[in-house]
Amino acid sequence: MNTDADLIPGSFNPRFAAVFGWYTRRLLRSSFHALRLSRGTPECLASAGGTSSPLLLLLTHSSWWDPLVGLWLSRRFMPARSSIAPMDSAMLRKFGFFKRLGLFGINPDNPDSLQAMQRYVLDHFQRSPSPSLWITPQGNFADPRAPLVIRPGAAAIAARSHAPTLVAVAIEYGFWLDQRPEVFIRAQHVAPPSRTDSTPRWHAAIAQTMQRTRDALAAEVSSRNPDIFSLEGGRAAAINPIYDLWLRLKGSTSDIETRQSGRGDAGTRSANT
Repeated sequence: MNTDADLIPGSFNPRFAAVFGWYTRRLLRSSFHALRLSRGTPECLASAGGTSSPLLLLLTHSSWWDPLVGLWLSRRFMPARSSIAPMDSAMLRKFGFFKRLGLFGINPDNPDSLQAMQRYVLDHFQRSPSPSLWITPQGNFADPRAPLVIRPGAAAIAARSHAPTLVAVAIEYGFWLDQRPEVFIRAQHVAPPSRTDSTPRWHAAIAQTMQRTRDALAAEVSSRNPDIFSLEGGRAAAINPIYDLWLRLKGSTSDIETRQSGRGDAGTRSANT
Protein backbone atom coordinates (compact mmCIF):
# COMPACT_ATOMS: atom_id res chain seq x y z
CA MET A 1 0.00 0.00 0.00
CA ASN A 2 1.39 3.36 -1.04
CA THR A 3 4.88 1.93 -1.45
CA ASP A 4 5.78 4.85 -3.69
CA ALA A 5 5.60 7.11 -0.64
CA ASP A 6 7.31 4.62 1.71
CA LEU A 7 4.17 4.39 3.87
CA ILE A 8 4.29 1.60 6.43
CA PRO A 9 0.85 0.69 7.79
CA GLY A 10 0.37 0.16 11.50
CA SER A 11 -0.96 -3.06 13.02
CA PHE A 12 -2.62 -2.08 16.29
CA ASN A 13 -2.58 -4.74 19.02
CA PRO A 14 -4.84 -3.88 22.01
CA ARG A 15 -3.03 -6.20 24.41
CA PHE A 16 0.39 -4.84 23.51
CA ALA A 17 -0.94 -1.28 23.72
CA ALA A 18 -2.25 -1.92 27.24
CA VAL A 19 1.10 -3.31 28.39
CA PHE A 20 3.04 -0.49 26.75
CA GLY A 21 0.66 2.04 28.29
CA TRP A 22 1.44 0.59 31.73
CA TYR A 23 5.17 0.82 30.96
CA THR A 24 4.78 4.43 29.78
CA ARG A 25 3.07 5.43 33.03
CA ARG A 26 5.89 3.89 35.05
CA LEU A 27 8.54 5.53 32.86
CA LEU A 28 6.97 8.97 33.19
CA ARG A 29 6.56 8.62 36.95
CA SER A 30 10.17 7.54 37.40
CA SER A 31 11.58 10.25 35.10
CA PHE A 32 9.44 13.23 36.13
CA HIS A 33 8.36 14.57 39.48
CA ALA A 34 4.80 15.11 38.25
CA LEU A 35 2.55 15.84 35.29
CA ARG A 36 0.62 19.09 35.71
CA LEU A 37 -2.45 19.83 33.61
CA SER A 38 -3.48 23.44 33.12
CA ARG A 39 -6.93 24.48 34.36
CA GLY A 40 -9.63 23.19 32.01
CA THR A 41 -7.34 20.72 30.24
CA PRO A 42 -8.78 17.49 31.75
CA GLU A 43 -12.30 18.62 30.83
CA CYS A 44 -11.20 19.57 27.29
CA LEU A 45 -9.56 16.20 26.66
CA ALA A 46 -12.39 14.22 28.23
CA SER A 47 -15.05 16.00 26.17
CA ALA A 48 -13.01 15.54 22.97
CA GLY A 49 -12.54 11.87 23.79
CA GLY A 50 -16.29 11.45 24.20
CA THR A 51 -17.15 12.54 20.68
CA SER A 52 -17.85 10.01 17.92
CA SER A 53 -16.52 12.28 15.16
CA PRO A 54 -12.94 12.05 13.85
CA LEU A 55 -10.57 13.61 16.38
CA LEU A 56 -7.24 15.28 15.58
CA LEU A 57 -4.93 16.00 18.51
CA LEU A 58 -2.22 18.48 17.57
CA LEU A 59 0.85 18.31 19.78
CA THR A 60 3.66 20.81 20.03
CA HIS A 61 7.02 19.13 19.48
CA SER A 62 10.02 20.19 21.54
CA SER A 63 11.17 16.93 23.09
CA TRP A 64 11.73 13.22 22.60
CA TRP A 65 9.14 12.70 25.34
CA ASP A 66 6.23 14.22 23.39
CA PRO A 67 4.89 10.97 21.83
CA LEU A 68 5.01 9.19 25.19
CA VAL A 69 3.16 12.06 26.85
CA GLY A 70 0.61 11.85 24.03
CA LEU A 71 0.25 8.10 24.58
CA TRP A 72 -0.29 8.68 28.30
CA LEU A 73 -2.96 11.32 27.57
CA SER A 74 -4.66 8.94 25.15
CA ARG A 75 -4.79 6.11 27.69
CA ARG A 76 -5.79 8.47 30.50
CA PHE A 77 -8.59 10.45 28.84
CA MET A 78 -9.76 8.51 25.78
CA PRO A 79 -8.85 4.81 26.15
CA ALA A 80 -11.82 3.61 24.07
CA ARG A 81 -10.84 5.56 20.95
CA SER A 82 -9.08 3.96 17.99
CA SER A 83 -5.89 6.02 17.70
CA ILE A 84 -3.15 6.21 15.09
CA ALA A 85 -0.10 8.46 14.71
CA PRO A 86 2.56 9.03 12.02
CA MET A 87 6.24 8.27 12.52
CA ASP A 88 9.32 8.61 10.34
CA SER A 89 9.38 5.41 8.26
CA ALA A 90 13.12 4.92 8.78
CA MET A 91 12.63 4.97 12.56
CA LEU A 92 9.60 2.68 12.35
CA ARG A 93 11.63 0.12 10.41
CA LYS A 94 14.20 0.25 13.21
CA PHE A 95 11.64 0.07 16.02
CA GLY A 96 8.94 -2.06 14.44
CA PHE A 97 7.10 -2.73 17.70
CA PHE A 98 5.64 0.79 17.49
CA LYS A 99 3.36 -0.47 14.70
CA ARG A 100 1.47 -2.44 17.35
CA LEU A 101 0.62 0.87 19.04
CA GLY A 102 -1.10 2.10 15.88
CA LEU A 103 1.85 4.11 14.54
CA PHE A 104 2.33 4.15 10.79
CA GLY A 105 5.44 5.20 8.88
CA ILE A 106 5.86 8.01 6.36
CA ASN A 107 8.91 9.40 4.61
CA PRO A 108 8.91 13.17 5.29
CA ASP A 109 11.42 13.72 2.47
CA ASN A 110 9.16 12.10 -0.14
CA PRO A 111 6.84 14.68 -1.80
CA ASP A 112 4.19 11.96 -2.21
CA SER A 113 4.03 11.28 1.53
CA LEU A 114 1.37 13.93 2.24
CA GLN A 115 -1.14 12.38 -0.16
CA ALA A 116 -0.29 8.90 1.09
CA MET A 117 -0.82 9.95 4.70
CA GLN A 118 -4.14 11.60 3.85
CA ARG A 119 -5.43 8.44 2.18
CA TYR A 120 -4.31 6.29 5.07
CA VAL A 121 -5.80 8.52 7.78
CA LEU A 122 -9.09 9.14 5.97
CA ASP A 123 -9.48 5.41 5.44
CA HIS A 124 -8.93 4.93 9.19
CA PHE A 125 -11.54 7.60 9.92
CA GLN A 126 -14.08 5.80 7.72
CA ARG A 127 -13.42 2.29 9.02
CA SER A 128 -12.98 2.86 12.75
CA PRO A 129 -15.47 3.86 15.45
CA SER A 130 -14.40 6.98 17.35
CA PRO A 131 -11.13 7.37 15.39
CA SER A 132 -8.28 9.63 16.48
CA LEU A 133 -5.10 10.96 14.90
CA TRP A 134 -2.26 12.15 17.13
CA ILE A 135 0.10 14.36 15.14
CA THR A 136 2.88 16.91 15.64
CA PRO A 137 2.18 19.46 12.86
CA GLN A 138 5.59 21.12 13.33
CA GLY A 139 7.12 17.97 11.87
CA ASN A 140 10.50 18.34 13.57
CA PHE A 141 11.74 19.28 17.02
CA ALA A 142 11.33 23.03 17.57
CA ASP A 143 12.41 25.32 20.38
CA PRO A 144 9.31 26.29 22.42
CA ARG A 145 10.43 29.94 22.37
CA ALA A 146 10.58 30.14 18.56
CA PRO A 147 7.57 31.21 16.46
CA LEU A 148 5.43 28.19 15.71
CA VAL A 149 5.54 26.96 12.10
CA ILE A 150 3.45 23.98 11.02
CA ARG A 151 3.19 21.73 8.00
CA PRO A 152 -0.08 21.40 6.00
CA GLY A 153 -0.80 17.72 6.69
CA ALA A 154 -3.18 18.15 9.63
CA ALA A 155 -5.11 20.94 7.91
CA ALA A 156 -5.48 18.91 4.70
CA ILE A 157 -6.87 15.96 6.67
CA ALA A 158 -9.27 18.20 8.63
CA ALA A 159 -10.57 19.76 5.39
CA ARG A 160 -11.38 16.31 3.98
CA SER A 161 -12.95 14.88 7.15
CA HIS A 162 -16.61 14.97 8.13
CA ALA A 163 -17.24 17.28 11.13
CA PRO A 164 -13.85 16.69 12.76
CA THR A 165 -12.94 17.77 16.29
CA LEU A 166 -9.49 19.33 16.66
CA VAL A 167 -7.63 19.94 19.90
CA ALA A 168 -4.30 21.76 20.29
CA VAL A 169 -2.10 20.23 23.00
CA ALA A 170 0.90 22.23 24.24
CA ILE A 171 3.56 20.39 26.23
CA GLU A 172 6.41 21.96 28.18
CA TYR A 173 9.09 20.54 30.44
CA GLY A 174 10.63 22.46 33.30
CA PHE A 175 12.19 22.44 36.72
CA TRP A 176 10.44 24.04 39.66
CA LEU A 177 11.91 23.09 43.03
CA ASP A 178 12.23 19.32 42.82
CA GLN A 179 15.44 17.73 41.56
CA ARG A 180 13.47 16.06 38.76
CA PRO A 181 11.73 17.95 35.94
CA GLU A 182 7.98 18.23 35.54
CA VAL A 183 5.65 17.94 32.54
CA PHE A 184 3.17 20.78 31.95
CA ILE A 185 0.22 20.32 29.58
CA ARG A 186 -2.48 22.62 28.24
CA ALA A 187 -5.25 21.66 25.78
CA GLN A 188 -7.64 23.89 23.85
CA HIS A 189 -10.26 23.21 21.18
CA VAL A 190 -9.60 24.57 17.68
CA ALA A 191 -12.62 26.55 16.48
CA PRO A 192 -13.65 25.43 12.97
CA PRO A 193 -13.04 28.03 10.23
CA SER A 194 -15.87 29.56 8.24
CA ARG A 195 -15.17 27.09 5.43
CA THR A 196 -14.44 23.63 6.81
CA ASP A 197 -13.49 22.27 3.38
CA SER A 198 -10.61 24.75 3.05
CA THR A 199 -7.10 23.54 3.85
CA PRO A 200 -5.64 27.10 4.08
CA ARG A 201 -8.34 28.16 6.56
CA TRP A 202 -7.87 25.08 8.71
CA HIS A 203 -4.12 25.67 8.53
CA ALA A 204 -4.54 29.22 9.85
CA ALA A 205 -6.95 28.11 12.59
CA ILE A 206 -4.60 25.33 13.72
CA ALA A 207 -1.50 27.54 13.72
CA GLN A 208 -3.20 30.34 15.65
CA THR A 209 -4.71 28.03 18.28
CA MET A 210 -1.49 26.10 18.78
CA GLN A 211 0.46 29.35 19.18
CA ARG A 212 -2.06 30.75 21.69
CA THR A 213 -2.13 27.50 23.65
CA ARG A 214 1.65 27.26 23.77
CA ASP A 215 2.03 30.93 24.81
CA ALA A 216 -0.59 30.56 27.55
CA LEU A 217 1.13 27.46 28.90
CA ALA A 218 4.52 29.21 28.89
CA ALA A 219 3.04 32.06 30.96
CA GLU A 220 1.49 29.60 33.40
CA VAL A 221 4.72 27.65 33.84
CA SER A 222 6.66 30.89 34.32
CA SER A 223 4.24 31.94 37.06
CA ARG A 224 5.30 28.89 39.09
CA ASN A 225 1.82 28.84 40.60
CA PRO A 226 0.70 25.27 41.32
CA ASP A 227 -2.87 26.39 41.98
CA ILE A 228 -3.56 26.81 38.24
CA PHE A 229 -2.66 23.19 37.52
CA SER A 230 -4.14 19.86 38.50
CA LEU A 231 -1.57 17.30 39.61
CA GLU A 232 -1.45 13.95 37.81
CA GLY A 233 0.86 11.66 39.71
CA GLY A 234 3.67 12.85 41.93
CA ARG A 235 3.20 14.78 45.13
CA ALA A 236 4.31 18.05 46.66
CA ALA A 237 8.02 18.05 45.95
CA ALA A 238 10.73 17.43 48.49
CA ILE A 239 14.06 19.01 47.51
CA ASN A 240 16.23 16.56 49.43
CA PRO A 241 15.30 13.90 52.03
CA ILE A 242 17.84 15.10 54.61
CA TYR A 243 17.00 18.78 54.10
CA ASP A 244 13.30 17.92 54.16
CA LEU A 245 13.75 16.11 57.50
CA TRP A 246 15.64 19.11 58.91
CA LEU A 247 12.80 21.45 57.93
CA ARG A 248 10.23 19.11 59.46
CA LEU A 249 12.17 19.03 62.73
CA LYS A 250 12.02 22.83 62.68
CA GLY A 251 8.28 22.66 62.11
CA SER A 252 8.44 23.76 58.48
CA THR A 253 8.12 22.07 55.09
CA SER A 254 9.81 21.87 51.69
CA ASP A 255 6.64 21.30 49.69
CA ILE A 256 6.51 23.36 46.50
CA GLU A 257 2.84 24.18 46.98
CA THR A 258 3.35 25.41 50.54
CA ARG A 259 6.43 27.52 49.80
CA GLN A 260 5.01 29.13 46.68
CA SER A 261 1.74 30.02 48.40
CA GLY A 262 3.67 31.74 51.20
CA ARG A 263 2.45 29.28 53.84
CA GLY A 264 5.86 28.17 55.09
CA ASP A 265 8.18 30.95 56.15
CA ALA A 266 11.31 28.83 56.53
CA GLY A 267 10.65 27.10 53.22
CA THR A 268 10.00 30.42 51.50
CA ARG A 269 13.20 31.93 52.83
CA SER A 270 15.21 28.90 51.71
CA ALA A 271 13.75 29.15 48.18
CA ASN A 272 14.73 32.80 47.94
CA THR A 273 18.31 32.55 49.22
